[in-house]
Amino acid sequence: MSALIRSGLVAACLMGSIVAAPAVESGTALADGPHPVGFELVQTADPARAFPSLEGAGFRDRPMRIYLWYPAREAGSAPLTIGDFVRMAADDFRLSDGPAAGGASLPVPLARGLDDGERAALMARPLAARLGAPAAAGEFPLLVMGQGLYYESPLSQVYLAEHMASRGYVVATCPLLGTQYRLVNLSVEDLETEIRDMEFAIAAARSRPGVHPRRLGVIGYDLGGMAGLVLTMRNPSVEAFLSLDAGILSPHHSGLPGSLPEYREDRFTVPWMHMMQARFIAPSTDTAKTRELYNRKIYGDSWLVSVPTDSHGQFSSYARFGIRAAVPGYWGPVADDAVALHDGICRLAGTFFDAALKGDPAAAEALKSAAAGAAGTPGTVDWKKGLPPPPSASTLMHRLIEGGPAAARAAMEQQRAADPPGPLPGTDELRWLGYHCLLWWGRESEALDIFRLNVSLYPDSADAHAALGDALGVLGRVDEAVAALRKALALKPDMPRVARLLESLTQSEEKKTTP
Repeated sequence: MSALIRSGLVAACLMGSIVAAPAVESGTALADGPHPVGFELVQTADPARAFPSLEGAGFRDRPMRIYLWYPAREAGSAPLTIGDFVRMAADDFRLSDGPAAGGASLPVPLARGLDDGERAALMARPLAARLGAPAAAGEFPLLVMGQGLYYESPLSQVYLAEHMASRGYVVATCPLLGTQYRLVNLSVEDLETEIRDMEFAIAAARSRPGVHPRRLGVIGYDLGGMAGLVLTMRNPSVEAFLSLDAGILSPHHSGLPGSLPEYREDRFTVPWMHMMQARFIAPSTDTAKTRELYNRKIYGDSWLVSVPTDSHGQFSSYARFGIRAAVPGYWGPVADDAVALHDGICRLAGTFFDAALKGDPAAAEALKSAAAGAAGTPGTVDWKKGLPPPPSASTLMHRLIEGGPAAARAAMEQQRAADPPGPLPGTDELRWLGYHCLLWWGRESEALDIFRLNVSLYPDSADAHAALGDALGVLGRVDEAVAALRKALALKPDMPRVARLLESLTQSEEKKTTP
């Protein structure tokens, strides 16, 4: 099956809804970049992951619906409407050929927060995106977006996605769907599933023409911010990360995202902007606790934006839907300036990526102005200048394997001496590599240098000295081996295997010298 299966049925349904939609002017259409916006919905499946089949026993490939916004060459057909994305949102979770569970088709905030007339007007509101519009010439940076709990459909971020596409980005995202059923739990398994869905969306988008092969940024809202953070840590090709009202600044009650094995703050070195409700990071609270990750981050510039709102929905498209009523489970009464505030959130996000991904000097200056309190900034912006990111431990290990100790030693010694010290391969990794070179890769001449490098970097590691002694013994350099093994036992006396090896080498030497 093709990796990308574009559904003619989806396109036909959307085109029908476009034609039927009346031409209604909108006072809340953001877009506001130089490019017209194109849109495509890609229906496909991930054959590497199974998902339960409702039509019969067994499993099927995991269903994937990838929403793609992109810079267009011309406006093309009639614009999509909010109603089109509401209908797509209903289809996002219709996981069988039958009707949606319970007959539900409207997102709860639209069903409970608007009356019939308001809802009809909203559904008819035109957006900037045009279905299937011809793509603009050139290659554009890719932004992959993770969705949040209770805001699982990309409908929740349609305005931000359009804004970024109008500024010259391709935006890819997919609905938030649990691992084996619709419900998303606050668990390692389901967070890993969202990360893998985002990775699938990256691969799908990069298979298209017009997507830059290297420029990659990540956006995460709510739970998508947790997923986006881990994705950024584990994928060195990510160059910038924006998190929106996500529980990542301080420990979350669920233990996420820190409980994922690949949560590694030493690998979080890219420019980062975190926008959050000001009440959670207000100066009157314990700053050390509310800003922990921001305070700990060393490499790459960081921006912390305290947004003056008490509504989680303010960071989503729902801020622009004219909902004034409180919606239990979502928000209380909505402020009158919700649209203007969301404008500021979207534009600051665009400025951040223009600086971080495109290297735009004007955008970099605009971020400095935002930190100084420039007009139009959606709240208070703290800016922390980060150190230039050093080579990662994995990069150094790769250099060591491919180029040998001579290619990596200087960089490792430099990172050890840096203030603060840079990331290094662990002593166990170096020891494991040394044994591979000594016993299994046929690179005995390099093995000894690797074991010695390990001892140089970790002089207090008994295991490092023991491995050096073991290797020296294998290579017949008994006197040096004995010295290394004695050093290991001096650091850690309770090493029976090392003691036996030392005794064996010593007795062997004594037999050689006995007449």
